Amino acid sequence: MHINYIPMRLGSKRFLALALFTALLIILVNLAWWLYYQRTESMLERQLSRRLQSIAGSLSHTFTAREIDSLSSADYHLYSVVLIRLNDVCDADSLAEVFILDDNFRYLFTTSPEQDSIYFLADLNGSYIDSLFYSFVSTAIVTPAYRTGELTLKSAFAPLIGEDRSVAAVLGVEANVDYFSDLQTLKRNLLYATVVSVFGGLALGMLFLILQQRLNKAEQQLFLGQTHAYLGQMVAVVSHELKNPLMIIRGSAERLIKKTGAEEASYILEETDRLNNIVNGYLAFAKAEGPLLQGEAVEQFDLAELARTVARHLEERFAGQMIVWLQPLPTNPIPITGYRRSLRQVMLNLLVNGVESCIATERPIKVGIEIREDSRDRVKILISDSGPGIAKKEMKNLFVPFYTSKQSGSGLGLFVSRRLTEEMSGALQMQNLPDRSGLMATVELPKNVT
Repeated sequence: MHINYIPMRLGSKRFLALALFTALLIILVNLAWWLYYQRTESMLERQLSRRLQSIAGSLSHTFTAREIDSLSSADYHLYSVVLIRLNDVCDADSLAEVFILDDNFRYLFTTSPEQDSIYFLADLNGSYIDSLFYSFVSTAIVTPAYRTGELTLKSAFAPLIGEDRSVAAVLGVEANVDYFSDLQTLKRNLLYATVVSVFGGLALGMLFLILQQRLNKAEQQLFLGQTHAYLGQMVAVVSHELKNPLMIIRGSAERLIKKTGAEEASYILEETDRLNNIVNGYLAFAKAEGPLLQGEAVEQFDLAELARTVARHLEERFAGQMIVWLQPLPTNPIPITGYRRSLRQVMLNLLVNGVESCIATERPIKVGIEIREDSRDRVKILISDSGPGIAKKEMKNLFVPFYTSKQSGSGLGLFVSRRLTEEMSGALQMQNLPDRSGLMATVELPKNVT
């Protein structure tokens, strides 16, 4: 039964759903940005490719077959005419270079007279040029963009066909990819935007997590407050119904003691008083009117004898089960001053939990009570069992009121035990034994309550 954690679990689901939605939104937004970048890059490259291909094709058609066959001759007039034509196209279309190459990649004409006689990008673009000379490709072809030095360039090549219908030379146009720097800037900005969106999403997620935790805590406190109010009403009714039967049982036990002096009657008297104190304690807790120890007096008693009494009571309660004690019960007197009835309740609660966990997992019932004294005038009561222990995810909820993993139970046993221990100026801790071989509860108390 996990009643009080319904708000927290709903809050965790809400946070998980929002976290997934935020992550998905960030991914989709960034994906849209990068798809836009890729589409923009592809569009610009296609446009430049079509432009260069058109320029190269159109320019190649301005040459006659006779002019093409004479390109390698020493005709100065033809050289001047062709060079003027190439420069006009280069200037009009803002090209980096326009040139004509022979089949050995030598410049026949170029708008960049400072170039060497051999085409300096022959290693990079040689395969495209060779395809025009030897593969009978009759249309202009375009290369991908490439990097040379500080520039990003793109080239187009068109065949120049002579009178014999063979490729006599290749016309090349080369353009600076002027949009490349803009694309790099856009890419850099997209990277910044991606980083900012991721860290912004994480920051918002952390902020929402903090707010969600506070909201969960507020919801839990509100839910517990409502539960306590209902519990107060319920306990008030139950305690009223129990008071009269308890008083009748106690009075009958007192008469039995006077008439027969039977030891069993004293047990009835003791348990009746203990049950009455428990009912009063629960009522005080539910109404938030005072501590659970309210009405109980401090007394001197033998802690070892109390441990033996609790052990006998446990064996009587589980008379049909075989209980094996992990350690011999303490025999040497351990006098302390404290709250005997409440400490008995704490020890019995912890032992009953251990026995029930062994029964639930069909393990042999093995429990232990060990008492240690230290030099600080304190005692430690170690109560262990051979059950399966507590899962890590459940450990943090052990002492939460109304939280229990059992099919039946109020979820108040450990909470009340810890509350009683703290009110007795002590501490209660739970830890798994090695290899999940059981659970150990440690109750640390002062020998003398002041």
